[in-house]
Amino acid sequence: MASELNAVEKTIIIVVAYGIATLTIIILSSTGVRSPELIFLALAVPLIIGACFLNLRGGIFLGLFTTGIGVLFPEARGPLRSFVLLATNLSLGGGIGLVNSRRQLRKERWQRAKSLKEPFDNEIFENSLNMVHFIDRDGNILRRNETSRSTLGYATKRTLQLAEYVHPNDIDQMKVELSNLFERGELREVESRFVSQERHVIPVELKGTRATERLAVLEAHDLSQQAELKRRLMETEARYRYLIEDAIDTLDSGIIITDRKHQVVWANKTIGRFFGIDREKLIGIDALLAFSRYAGVFEKTEKVKNMVREAIETGKRVDSSTFYVRPGLGRDERTLEYKSIPIETERYAGGRIDHYIDITEIKRLDEGLREKTKRLEQSNTKLEEFSRVVSHDLKEPLRTLETFSDFLLEDYSERLDDEGASYLKSLKNSSSRMREMIDDLRALSSIHVDRASFQRVDVGRIIEDTKEDLKIVLQGINLQVTADPPPVMGVKTRITELFRNLITNAIKFNDKALPTIKIGWVEGTKAGEKVHTFFVQDNGIGIETRYHERIFELFEKLDPREHYEGTGAGLSICKRIVEEHGGEIWVESEVGKGTTFYFTIPKALARKEVEIHA
Repeated sequence: MASELNAVEKTIIIVVAYGIATLTIIILSSTGVRSPELIFLALAVPLIIGACFLNLRGGIFLGLFTTGIGVLFPEARGPLRSFVLLATNLSLGGGIGLVNSRRQLRKERWQRAKSLKEPFDNEIFENSLNMVHFIDRDGNILRRNETSRSTLGYATKRTLQLAEYVHPNDIDQMKVELSNLFERGELREVESRFVSQERHVIPVELKGTRATERLAVLEAHDLSQQAELKRRLMETEARYRYLIEDAIDTLDSGIIITDRKHQVVWANKTIGRFFGIDREKLIGIDALLAFSRYAGVFEKTEKVKNMVREAIETGKRVDSSTFYVRPGLGRDERTLEYKSIPIETERYAGGRIDHYIDITEIKRLDEGLREKTKRLEQSNTKLEEFSRVVSHDLKEPLRTLETFSDFLLEDYSERLDDEGASYLKSLKNSSSRMREMIDDLRALSSIHVDRASFQRVDVGRIIEDTKEDLKIVLQGINLQVTADPPPVMGVKTRITELFRNLITNAIKFNDKALPTIKIGWVEGTKAGEKVHTFFVQDNGIGIETRYHERIFELFEKLDPREHYEGTGAGLSICKRIVEEHGGEIWVESEVGKGTTFYFTIPKALARKEVEIHA
């Protein structure tokens, strides 16, 4: 009846209702009856009457209007009372308006679907991609569209029952859903199955809307393509699952996978081999129960139990922990590394993957390496002691030979002929050379750099100090140094010795009227960006290419002894120093034009890094 009134009539009714309610509150207040409940109740009557004429938006507006009238009276004021009044009015007005809106929408939809008088509506109905049916409470199909007829078949000259093409196993469910459709007014996303006239099973998704008390619209979406895709996807997933399971079974590491409920979903064959158990008996049971079935194989059972239990219960990650497995029935003695990683992907979140990695051979190799390292350290200590003692014992008779040679040459020079004096001089020189070789050999064997003791070294300062130390021998030498040499990481004394040897070598093997030595550095020629490359260049006699490797060997001299002094150990010492710093040394030379020695030294850390290391 309310729908038959026009807008003016509805407005008059609402105004009169609110006027009566307001007048009633004023009259009762004047007689001494004053309570917020009376105001709420009096205003609720016109609100309900007015909301019956409006939709959701109008009902909410009317609720706000009613609240505004209520707070005009002192009895309804106050934060709590005002809030209760507002909530009550909005609930009444909005709720009634929502019901009116949905009722009106269903009515309009059914009126359009029922009549289908307009060509446009009929075209939409017939050409819909879904199967659309008009049905009554008894399941009679009053009308269906072209998609239904072409998909399902069946004669159209008689009235069909919905049960005729519902799958036999789904008829009971369909009766329940049909009843719910007429009682609740709608049906949403219900999956069922239709059977076509050709006896093909068609999975469908049903949606329905009640139009009147006895008529409804039932829409069925064909899920055949989705079902086929789902089937293919399941087959693909199954193939990949079998492939992954087979791959996991071939791993040398034991793998146990648990789901978010802490149940074991997979254990590979290696688990059975490691622990001497049937891995099939672990699948499907609680992870802690599964662990208890092989926990006894570990040497420190309680420690392992506590770690695994904490990982499972808290979901924490265990990066690495080493367990020892005792030998027993069906299993060998092993050392295992345990890792437990929580699964964080959306589908399997909450699960875990436990790894048991066999590191038995690694442990054995590690222990063997430790033992060999220990023996090597002991051997080096003994070798150093031997070198010290031998060098001392050898140098004593050499000193004696030198001393007595000097005595004979000085005290008995008149009695010696030229040949005898020559023999004594050769004996003295050989003894002196032998003593120098022993000193160089001992110096070479003592070169050992601990990289943990590396410090920031100022190369510029080292070169300046070396120039000062060699001030006398550098007279008449044109020494050039590239500006601002970069700092390096190393041992200052050894790097000083390196530059000193190379500068001395450049001075010694130079036959030019004006010997020239250039010291500098280049960027990025060796080992990327972690090192600096320095060079010491001269314009001396040069070295043939075939000797470029040989010159770094111990006591190797390419020229006659009488031309150049020394034992030939200087470049061997330079090479040892560079290699102890993790660098390389090499030579480029051309006979008669000069030689350039290159070597690399680690770059210095930034100042902040040095402070952090300190």
